Amino acid sequence: MIELGELAIKKALELGADQAEAFLVKGKSFYVSFEANDIKLAKSQISDGIGIRVFKNKGLGFSSVNTLSQEKVIDTVSNAVRLANLAPADNANSLPKTSGEIPEIKDLYDPQVENLSMEQVLDYASKLLKTAINYDQRILIDSGVFAGSYGENVIVNSQGIKVSERGSSFDYGIMGMAEDKGEVSCFQYEFDNTRKLSEINVLNTAVNFAEKVLKSLGAKKGESFQGPVILEPEVLGDFLSIVIGAVSANNIQKKMSRFIGQLNQKVVSQDLTIEDNALLPGGAASSGFDREGVARKPLKIIENGILKAYLYNTYTANKENRESTGHAAGGARSIPGVGPTNILINAGEKSQADLVKETKKGLFVTRLSVQPDPFSGDFSGVVKGGFLIEDGVFKRPVIETMITGNIFALLNQISGLSQERKKVGSFLIPYCRIEDVSITSG
Repeated sequence: MIELGELAIKKALELGADQAEAFLVKGKSFYVSFEANDIKLAKSQISDGIGIRVFKNKGLGFSSVNTLSQEKVIDTVSNAVRLANLAPADNANSLPKTSGEIPEIKDLYDPQVENLSMEQVLDYASKLLKTAINYDQRILIDSGVFAGSYGENVIVNSQGIKVSERGSSFDYGIMGMAEDKGEVSCFQYEFDNTRKLSEINVLNTAVNFAEKVLKSLGAKKGESFQGPVILEPEVLGDFLSIVIGAVSANNIQKKMSRFIGQLNQKVVSQDLTIEDNALLPGGAASSGFDREGVARKPLKIIENGILKAYLYNTYTANKENRESTGHAAGGARSIPGVGPTNILINAGEKSQADLVKETKKGLFVTRLSVQPDPFSGDFSGVVKGGFLIEDGVFKRPVIETMITGNIFALLNQISGLSQERKKVGSFLIPYCRIEDVSITSG
């Protein structure tokens, strides 16, 4: 594919482009979904394509096509150059000049995936579904998925960048409820991901899901009080996604972030450290280079509560006359945006069980339906899964309970993080106890 990328760059320059970039992808994906206790859809597809980005007189042109045929690639190049000729000038438009030293990351690609058949994919999905259903007759499956992909990304540009990387990934999960004598539990879900066939564990995911929904049977109306809340990693992850969005240089420059002008200032509890690390072996978002071919490196975003860095791609970095942090995000179908990689949250000193034991009266939240304002952080969320804590033990599951507040304020009220951390997508997150939260019973 590098040769095809070089051909595309040569053609773009011949047509008058000042700079040109080709992002090529070649791969295959598998997908199985299930619904209402049964397989709904199974498919596999080729995922080939190329995206051409060119600059002419600082104007941007972009075009893509989902094939790697030479004829179509040349047509795509011509279209991108034509669009660049019509585009307004933007002085921040330019390509990175060097990749830097590309790190080699372990366990990004499993060669065994090349021998994976659709029948094997269906077998994984079937085991995930059947294990959950057979665990207990009260369990009902709403939906689920088993998906896998593998392939290679190549980036070539006119400034000298020429990089390639192979990767494989598997994502799978399940969502549903339990029903017992007419009583229906809250919805729960369990997901996991890995890059290696040998590490797929659909049985564990199914059992964890089943235990979650069964524990939520017998839920009763909660209580209204101001007190501590312990968040499961999935729930804390929803809060942290707002924080990560706030450190995007794109949002900073568009005045859409709470963290404008707050570098080297305290923004969350001193107990919290957040690192972006694309070099994690086998990490869901690990890669040696970003969407523009810039070398990845670890970056402390927040350290002991202090905001240390924003995330930049080349365009946003150019606007501030600085270097990219290697956080160009996206694929062959669009121009690069800004995005995180693996987000690692520091572990605490106490176990999850200790956080519960120390809580005289509080709420343990396993699932929260919430749509916080991404700028202000204000939210009002319905607890879809949770347990009332009294005298350090779970008293009962609860329903019709809401928690309200401000995400940025609550992250300054952390009183404990667990030693245990859970992989949630590309995040690694502990349990978190937050004090003085407004809890309202419906």
